[in-house]
Amino acid sequence: MKNCRSHLSAVTAALLACSAALASQAAIAVEIKFRSFSGSAAIGPPADEYARKLKNITTTALGSGSEVNFVRLSGPAANINPKFGTDIMAAVAEGKSTGGVGFDAAYISGGDLNRAWGFLYNSGVPFGPTFDEYMGFLYGKSVDSGARTGLDLLQATLDSRHRNVVVIPIVGSTEQGSGWFPRPIGNVPGMQGIGMEGLCQSGWTFRYLPPAEFVLGRACDNLVASGKIPAKNIKFIAAVPGGGSLLSGVRADTLHAFEFATPTDDISQVFVGADNPGTVSSSFGPPRFMHFPGWQQQYLITHMIINKQVWDSLTPGQQELAKSMGRDHIVSSYGEILRTQGPSLSFILNANRNDTNPDNDIVLTAWPKKDLELLRDATIQFLNERTTGLKADGITPTGDGLTLEDRQDYATILEALRKYVRNNDQYWDVRQVPTRMRFEDWENLNGESWENKHKHGKQK
Repeated sequence: MKNCRSHLSAVTAALLACSAALASQAAIAVEIKFRSFSGSAAIGPPADEYARKLKNITTTALGSGSEVNFVRLSGPAANINPKFGTDIMAAVAEGKSTGGVGFDAAYISGGDLNRAWGFLYNSGVPFGPTFDEYMGFLYGKSVDSGARTGLDLLQATLDSRHRNVVVIPIVGSTEQGSGWFPRPIGNVPGMQGIGMEGLCQSGWTFRYLPPAEFVLGRACDNLVASGKIPAKNIKFIAAVPGGGSLLSGVRADTLHAFEFATPTDDISQVFVGADNPGTVSSSFGPPRFMHFPGWQQQYLITHMIINKQVWDSLTPGQQELAKSMGRDHIVSSYGEILRTQGPSLSFILNANRNDTNPDNDIVLTAWPKKDLELLRDATIQFLNERTTGLKADGITPTGDGLTLEDRQDYATILEALRKYVRNNDQYWDVRQVPTRMRFEDWENLNGESWENKHKHGKQK
């Protein structure tokens, strides 16, 4: 018993010594300046909220004077040095406070992680997992037979390529819209939809981000190859014309159709003063037909990337709180933005309804099932071709310009996601009540229904 007491005393002393060491390490406040990629409502402000929460929790848990404070850069300080081009990852890898000309941290979309596979950590794959399903991959022990999480795989992939950054997912957002177009793809009241055949021959210039851009283009190519249409007549732009404004691009006739984000984001970005997609027109008319579902982006996860030397300057306690607050804020930011989407959609649909001009009304439009199937098939082709760099014939190069190492990493991550989906898809197929049945005919004691009975743009 005496030996046992001695052992316990030694353990207690070691723990107290460790706690004291951590407390002394945590006594230094750290300010990390970061560049933010977006100010849209569901993306930009939640990053600032993550910073506020982390500062509070590090102060509370580690003591005053030990806070970690992320501070967003603005103005010229947020400009990328020309030596990095548009490579924000390289800018953060070099850092600023350690003597470089980059950034100590940056808030980015997942696509900025890597142009070959970053979208897998941004919004998964088109027609892929939903937000809650993807959380099982990102934070669950979903990789290598339960040895690692999807987030572990992400960090290990970057480390293996010496990227010199640490990634913390911090913001979650809901399903995106799939297009503001000047004509409806599906039928709407009083107007026949043009379908994918019409879209592919429309002559429109699109602002559609990868991988959706590639999938949409491939679906049109498939219609040409099958003889359904004589030729594809659409094009895509990488940057927004008209000084960065989508509506300015529409007004200048250099942009005709675009996908953007959620209803809440759309209000913050394409409802400016009296202007909105119903009141601003190109030569093809106003892009007033708002399309769903968001087949190309069924959720959004955005990340804080931190220079490794800056990260290593934090104490273990500060690091753990930064990571755990990221997990917390993924959920809380998703919940906060989700609660705004219904009122935001109602605002959008009613924006122009009282001006006696029906030609500028915003119309909610559904993609026809047959066209979604075309896009799904094109997604499968895109995902497979990216692995080899060859088109479906196995001979013709895709021309995507990706490196061998990026293809290898892409294939590894995609295969990990595929195995996770395969293990769970049977449950996902049966678990949910059909969406249109939920809350159907529910009423409170006063006869007030739970659902909005107005169905805009219901597909025929």
